[in-house]
Amino acid sequence: MWEKYKKTSLLVKLLGAMIIGAILGILFGEKITVIKPLGTIFLNLLKMAALPLIVVNLIAGISALDDPKNFGRIGGKIMVYYFVTTAVAICMGLFVGTVFKPGVGFELSGEYNGAISEIPSLGQTIVNLIPSNIFAALSNGTFDQIVVFSAFVGVAILFMPQEQRKPIARGVTLLANLFNKLVGIIMGYAPIGICALIACTVGTYGAQLFGFLAKYLGASYTAVLLHICVYCILLFVFTHMNPIRFIKKASPLIVTALGTSSSLACVPVNLQCADDLEVPRSISSFTLPLGSQINKDGNGIMLAITFLFAAQCVNAPLSIGVLLRVILISLILTTGAGGVPGGGIVSIAIVVEAFGLPLEVVALVSGIFSLIDMGYTMMNCLGDLVGTVIVSNSEKKRITN
Repeated sequence: MWEKYKKTSLLVKLLGAMIIGAILGILFGEKITVIKPLGTIFLNLLKMAALPLIVVNLIAGISALDDPKNFGRIGGKIMVYYFVTTAVAICMGLFVGTVFKPGVGFELSGEYNGAISEIPSLGQTIVNLIPSNIFAALSNGTFDQIVVFSAFVGVAILFMPQEQRKPIARGVTLLANLFNKLVGIIMGYAPIGICALIACTVGTYGAQLFGFLAKYLGASYTAVLLHICVYCILLFVFTHMNPIRFIKKASPLIVTALGTSSSLACVPVNLQCADDLEVPRSISSFTLPLGSQINKDGNGIMLAITFLFAAQCVNAPLSIGVLLRVILISLILTTGAGGVPGGGIVSIAIVVEAFGLPLEVVALVSGIFSLIDMGYTMMNCLGDLVGTVIVSNSEKKRITN
């Protein structure tokens, strides 16, 4: 029996864990949270591996490009992809929110006492990506700054003489292989962790699936599904890859993202999915860690729908100018959003406050945030992978031609 289980694919194990977790959550309700530590352990293990994995893979990937021009070309392509898809996601959220009208007829109640931050300027957002003290960034887990530092180190290696560059690049690659093995060990525990996380989510929030915020949830997941269709169209247009084949290869990532709600925790799994899709590590080890920090299409949809939800609750007038401002502010906020569970709550508060809308909306969304965050995280990670495959395919064509 045990031998048969060991031979079962990771995807089947994870899907089985999700189903069992959902059943446990339905049967036991909030009592199932007693097993939450099992899920927290899995999440912490992934985060433990994520920091060193991101650093060494990013440095190894960039140093393997051999030419700084290659780095600039690949970086330019992936940044354009991330920016465009996030802008499309925000527009998608506004469109779906307009169609579903989740706030129409809803009476606000309750309070929100969280701290409100000022809207950062584009310049300040860029400045905040540069670490003044890399050791402080490592200690605080400021992943966006760590990604930028690692990218600079990788580029610096590219400019070194070849006889010095090769041994350093080889050493970093060996470290990358080491941490990849560590992730493989951690994923052996994944079914237990995913089962516990899903069980706790369903047990805690399951009743609200059919409650007064069902329309908000429906709008959110409709936008997620529509945006995934956009990914599939882009994938087919630029690579001619069968979207069904892609989804099948990315299934472990989808399940892990739904269970953990953390883009950072999914980086190791995303790298493995990129390997399965035959993407060179020299590309995926750069684009995926970068995407986990700046590619937040899900956050864009969430901010857009939540803004409309709040505006519709109080019958606030909406104009093209207001909607354009929503798009701009959301783009800035999504760029600096951290890839950790619950990282979007502060962003929601900033957008709601910026337009003078009731902060009670933030309290309502916070109550079901886990239910929507899992979908948004899955979409974010899937978007990172699609962009990586597209860039990889374009680089193969360049080499061929």
